[in-house]
Amino acid sequence: MPQQVICVLKAMLIARKEYKDALRSKLFLVVLFLLVGLTATSILVSSLMFQAQQTQYQSAVQILAELGKVPTEQPPHLFPLTLLRGFVDYLEIIGAILGILLGYYSVAKEKNQKTLQLILTRPVEPKDIVTGKSLGNAALLASVLLLVAGLVWLSIWSVTGTKLLWNEVAKLLIVLALSLAYIMVFYFLASFLSLRMKSLSQSLMVCFAIWLVIVLILPQIGDTMDPDNQVPGGFFKSMNFNKDQERQVLAQFSAYETTRNFIEEISVTKHYERMSFALFGIKPEFNDRSLSYILSVKWLDAVWVAAFLFAGIIANYRIIVRRDALLGG
Repeated sequence: MPQQVICVLKAMLIARKEYKDALRSKLFLVVLFLLVGLTATSILVSSLMFQAQQTQYQSAVQILAELGKVPTEQPPHLFPLTLLRGFVDYLEIIGAILGILLGYYSVAKEKNQKTLQLILTRPVEPKDIVTGKSLGNAALLASVLLLVAGLVWLSIWSVTGTKLLWNEVAKLLIVLALSLAYIMVFYFLASFLSLRMKSLSQSLMVCFAIWLVIVLILPQIGDTMDPDNQVPGGFFKSMNFNKDQERQVLAQFSAYETTRNFIEEISVTKHYERMSFALFGIKPEFNDRSLSYILSVKWLDAVWVAAFLFAGIIANYRIIVRRDALLGG
């Protein structure tokens, strides 16, 4: 049997074991149910808010009709994917935590039970361990995301009576793939630190400190520094500025804008958010836009997420060849 086939089979056996082990983790199941519950709740709340807007509009139309006037504003239009803002927000935070827990647990259980020593007595290469564990956890996360996607489809259909069109389904699938890559970034971060540091508890603390900076602090700093966020509804919109006028104003503060943008660029969470918000039409300028147009505008954010992911993969392959990392120091 060719050597490459043997390596694949070894990795698949490890992946299968990793998948089953993660399913037995009570902490993982708690986080999973929390993510599913919050996603369903966010869709329900967003749908109720839209229904309230429709009711308010119909009441206003009725009042104007009694006064003999014609409404000038268009009725609120439902873009189903815009209901998924909470889904993205929860994946940014809880999805990252899920990735950290899986990455930490995949290494911690081996170090605590001293099973890596046993594995290494078999004809298994260190790289097979990384490949198998990565594939197993990626398959597990993909299963979770597909479950959530089914819940999303069912919730939108049952609450709003709207079925997703094929282009909306394609956008949802792309966001799910991007979400998998995003969560795996934190999986590889936790796995690397757990292998690199002798103390598992310290590695978990460092990992959550990095999570705090990347997921919460840096995006918040970038949003706070954005001049358009200083006024509810947007400063430029309140001033009736079009896009060209907005660019002219920002050009006068190029150094400030470059600094603000740099702070956001070093956060993988912000890149994930930008791409997801565009695909779901949460940013109004992307509503009714084709998939090809959105990808042509936001493709760089997907590249950044992929770059963070590949950096994590490379770091794990480099650290795993150190036998002291494998055997717990």
